[in-house]
Amino acid sequence: MGEIGMEEEKITVSVVVPVYQTPLELLRRCLDSLEAQTLEGVEVLLAFDEPADGYRDTVAPYAQRMALRVLELPHGGVSAARNAGIRHAQGEWISFVDADDWIDPEMLARQVQEGESRGADIIMTEHVMEYGASSQPRGYQSQAMLFAGEDKRRFECDVLKPQTGAGFVTAKLLRRALLMEREIFFREELSAAEDAEFMFRAACAARCIAYLPMPMYHYWFNAGSAVRRYRSDYAQRYIRSMEAIRADLDQMGDREYCRDAYHSCVLYHLLLIAVNDSFHPDNGLGGRAQRKAFRDLVHTPLFAQSLEHVHLGDFSTTRKVTLLCVKLRFYYGVYLIAKVRHWQFRKFAGQ
Repeated sequence: MGEIGMEEEKITVSVVVPVYQTPLELLRRCLDSLEAQTLEGVEVLLAFDEPADGYRDTVAPYAQRMALRVLELPHGGVSAARNAGIRHAQGEWISFVDADDWIDPEMLARQVQEGESRGADIIMTEHVMEYGASSQPRGYQSQAMLFAGEDKRRFECDVLKPQTGAGFVTAKLLRRALLMEREIFFREELSAAEDAEFMFRAACAARCIAYLPMPMYHYWFNAGSAVRRYRSDYAQRYIRSMEAIRADLDQMGDREYCRDAYHSCVLYHLLLIAVNDSFHPDNGLGGRAQRKAFRDLVHTPLFAQSLEHVHLGDFSTTRKVTLLCVKLRFYYGVYLIAKVRHWQFRKFAGQ
């Protein structure tokens, strides 16, 4: 594990950036945005989940101008990389930024100001979804809010609803003392929806959570990313994460009010599995065999139980239609919707 470029100064925010097979131009864009932060006392922890040799020439100039440390790790996945960043962080706060994303210059300063003035343990701002030539802000609430006491229950539930953005670990600032004192780390055996599982435990442990309706984190939509690329273990990876969240709920015992949100989380990921596994054009099955495999998946206890607790209000219009197709066992409809999604991915990738 190597380190370069560390300034002797009080660290306010430690920014953890996991790096794995990131194109150099995207990493530069990310680092440019971190160097441009108006907040003083920012350190950057580049957690390389691979040998860093090919990146050193790119990283070295930044290390001369800002507080930057390189953590070179054996390949263990994004959760292990983020955990290494947490353990090496020296700041009062921790922020997670993906290596192909970027943030506005004022983001960390605004988050720290809000956290310190409101006594919050977690501060959330908004994402901007970047689709090449177009951008789309992804809002959560229409006004600034503080979730504390009974009101925090709402945020805890929303963490389990992917469309709210509350379950993403990015665009947030977390108090390092909370993570260390409560031993909140990413579960390294999880490699899908690991951020939602982590954020759920963090939100439940937090005293209060502040929200700022400011679109300041830019999420780069990659049509060829691991989320959409076919993997033979895709379904099992998400199932493990859903089972881990269920175990969290069972262990806590006092979060029964989150059960309905949990079922929505399970069904959201069932729809992801439908597109990116069951009906993926590269899974080697014909249409009829794909529909049979998906039907068998739907009838497993995890998904069958959640289908008994469908809350359509938690889903976008397209996902509502897809869920109704699943409920009505109209699997050909799910197949057609998945085909359209893959056509959209191909079209975007060809831009």
